Amino acid sequence: MHRGALLIALLFVTSCKKTPPPGDMPPAKDWQPAKPAETTPPPANPHAGMDMSAGSATPNTVTTEPTTPKTLDKLPDGQLALGPFSMAAPADWTVKPTTSSMRAGQFELPAKPGAEAELVITYFGARGAGSLDDNVTRWIGQFQQADGKPSRDVAKIEKTKFGGQDATYVTVSGRFVTQGMPGGGGPVDKTDQALLAAIVDSPSGPYYFKLVGAKSTLDANAAAFRKMLESLKVR
Repeated sequence: MHRGALLIALLFVTSCKKTPPPGDMPPAKDWQPAKPAETTPPPANPHAGMDMSAGSATPNTVTTEPTTPKTLDKLPDGQLALGPFSMAAPADWTVKPTTSSMRAGQFELPAKPGAEAELVITYFGARGAGSLDDNVTRWIGQFQQADGKPSRDVAKIEKTKFGGQDATYVTVSGRFVTQGMPGGGGPVDKTDQALLAAIVDSPSGPYYFKLVGAKSTLDANAAAFRKMLESLKVR
């Protein structure tokens, strides 16, 4: 009787064990931890590392890639090729090689020691770099007035056309102060400086002309710079 009761109890316990239905749990050899949900990384900022000497509006917003030194190509008629433009540069200005993917051209003006001036022409692609007003504001903001007056109050901003394209021409002078950025050299703090600059639209996007240097040198070359801009023609 004792053995029979034990047998019945064993049969009862065995019948109570429930085998999981197929598919509830994969075989041990096939099991793998769940993968985390895939996420799409944010698109890379197309404007990282801006060359501030170019006159862009916002730091760290345009990629600066070093390139093999290059200068503007000369066309058969003696003009210089600048993207979609042809252009005549003053004969006594020295064309300098550029090593930045954003610098389309660079010139050194004739000047006495200590009164140097340089023109940098930059191009950031079809969309440019920041709004027109942002660029103009930043350029003017690099100058300080001896009487403490805002440079915007004394700057001249002219809407015009060069090469049949809409353009903005900017003139200001004073103490030139910049912090310096990659591709644009170190900090600058110089008195008696001036800026002659222009943003010129083109069929392939705006070109930025920024001429900075000793006021005496820019005064002597202002007419030549204006003539250079007026020589622009879409090829």
